[in-house]
Amino acid sequence: MKKVILYTLLLVFIVGCQNSETRYTQQSPEIETVKTLISNYNNKAYDTSIYADTSKTYYNTKKEAMSPSETIAYHKANDANYSSRGFLDEDQEYEMVKTDDGQTWVNCWLDWQGTLAATGKEFLVPIHLTYQFKDGKIVREVGMWDPSEIVLALQEINGAGSTMQAVNKVVEGWNAHDISNLKSLSVENLERSSNGNLEINNIGEYEGFMNTFVTAFPDFNVAVNSTAARGNKVYINWTVTGTHNGDFMGNPPTGKKMKSHGFSVWTMNEDGLFIREDAYYDNLTLYNQLGIAPPKQ
Repeated sequence: MKKVILYTLLLVFIVGCQNSETRYTQQSPEIETVKTLISNYNNKAYDTSIYADTSKTYYNTKKEAMSPSETIAYHKANDANYSSRGFLDEDQEYEMVKTDDGQTWVNCWLDWQGTLAATGKEFLVPIHLTYQFKDGKIVREVGMWDPSEIVLALQEINGAGSTMQAVNKVVEGWNAHDISNLKSLSVENLERSSNGNLEINNIGEYEGFMNTFVTAFPDFNVAVNSTAARGNKVYINWTVTGTHNGDFMGNPPTGKKMKSHGFSVWTMNEDGLFIREDAYYDNLTLYNQLGIAPPKQ
């Protein structure tokens, strides 16, 4: 009798195990769907069909959800920042779990690597992604990672880009012999130093300085040879050319051509306005080309 009871209990246990639902696995159709999604991202083959129409995506937030189409637009917008990016094949981990209330989730832990197009700087970011499935479709996506280093790098690039655009407008103004660009981009008390000596203290004095050169050299032109930006500063190597067909520092026109190389550092304030230019160049070469004596100090 005892054996009968034991066999009965064993049979019930075996049947119960066979009928019990798998709560954890590392192999499932849902996991394969997520792997396809990751592969699509790496190949920039975006496909919303993997998502349910009502799916919501949350990246580093619990409040601001994106629809499937908005999620794809988010990825495409970010792609513009990188010369290359994607999830690495090494050390990928996937698991599927079913919660007590019957929800199906796929979790994955991946390493993402990207190279900024503007600077060539490379980033390696661990990312945790989790997906809720219903009827074979993703109905919820949550991604968590630390974006701080990339955000700071992009902010620096964008800030430098704005500064560069402003400097380009100043150069355009010089070549057009028009001070208005600089006036709109500078504080009233704009300073300018030449070879370490502060010579200009406001925008009005800068206008007089510009008029001195464009009057003496009606074809005065500034060519930018190279630039570099860091924070609120832009560093410029430049070359100026012109023909001496007007009065210059009390010297009558000689008809001679001049060519001078120099270096400037432009600085902006927190409002994005120029506050100072520090210029360095060889005055003596300029005067020698014109065959005139430099002014006495």
